Amino acid sequence: MEKKNTPFIPVPVLRDFSVRSFQASGLSQEHAGWISDTLIQTELRGIGSHGIIRLPFYCKRLLDGGSNANPDVRIVAQKPSSILVDGDNGLGQIVSIKAMEMVIERARTQGICFAGVRNSCHFGMTAYYPLMALKSGMIGLAGCNTATVMAPWGGGKSAIGNNPLAITVPTNKPYPLVLDMAMSVVSGGKVRLEAVKGTKIPLGWILDERGRPTDNPADMFPNGTLLPMGYKGFGMAIMIEILSGVLSRAATLGEIPLWFDKTATPTNLGHFFMAIDIGTFLAPDAFKDLVGRLIDELKSSPPMEGSAGIFMPGEMEYLKEQEYRQSGIPVSPEVLKTLDAFAQKVGIAPIAR
Repeated sequence: MEKKNTPFIPVPVLRDFSVRSFQASGLSQEHAGWISDTLIQTELRGIGSHGIIRLPFYCKRLLDGGSNANPDVRIVAQKPSSILVDGDNGLGQIVSIKAMEMVIERARTQGICFAGVRNSCHFGMTAYYPLMALKSGMIGLAGCNTATVMAPWGGGKSAIGNNPLAITVPTNKPYPLVLDMAMSVVSGGKVRLEAVKGTKIPLGWILDERGRPTDNPADMFPNGTLLPMGYKGFGMAIMIEILSGVLSRAATLGEIPLWFDKTATPTNLGHFFMAIDIGTFLAPDAFKDLVGRLIDELKSSPPMEGSAGIFMPGEMEYLKEQEYRQSGIPVSPEVLKTLDAFAQKVGIAPIAR
């Protein structure tokens, strides 16, 4: 829930500021629009931790030379339904949009396409790229490896990334199914927020620098660690590390620098993307109806006591997007202050309000 003093910024106003920021940092107008669209979509879905708050970090990578403002994103190896893409050290969003476009185009003729990507960087909200496949009536998948911020199952120190996975599926409902998840019990952003507020957290979220469970969120920084969602979360993180990093020969585990800290250093992050053409298997409308029936059956399950209802993956984000398109996007005074300072630094007008 937003604080009472939180301003709501109209979508076009926030997007305009983002575009101007990235142009001032060296991107073309086209690419500034691409990355701005990813940030706005992230905000609209209520995932502010990966939205406009991260703009200064992406721009700093461009200004410091850690990311290439004009990458030559290209296929370096291929078969009919699989490609290996080199991102030429571009910002992750630019690399990933181009790679997903390649995947979708091949899936139209091959029925399915998988891409491994190397020499990229942090790509923001993982679901953005499978949502591109959704617009073409396809099932989409994406994953990425990250810097080591999570302990192995049974371990006491960070050793693997909180590697995200997203899958999108079209339905006959107003909303698609959208699974977008990382592999820790709770996100690092949530822990950081609780540290700022000075509140206690449940045991089992993090370990301190000595590998001990703690309810103090400040113990996460700088040398604590997130905990995985049990051995299943750890296992999934390993598999995503392999599909994103090992398969594409990107950096892995401790080779990956923190993208927002080492802003002058290439990260060589790895991603994977997949698109599945539903028409290869059955008529798309029939598929959507079958998924709709599945949703109806699940939603007919009796709710538990005190429950607000049964929501499908991505449904609450869909509702949030409809709300924010009307009201504008909430941006906290603290974030606005940070963005105003960045605007002054690069010599552009601040967000109009």
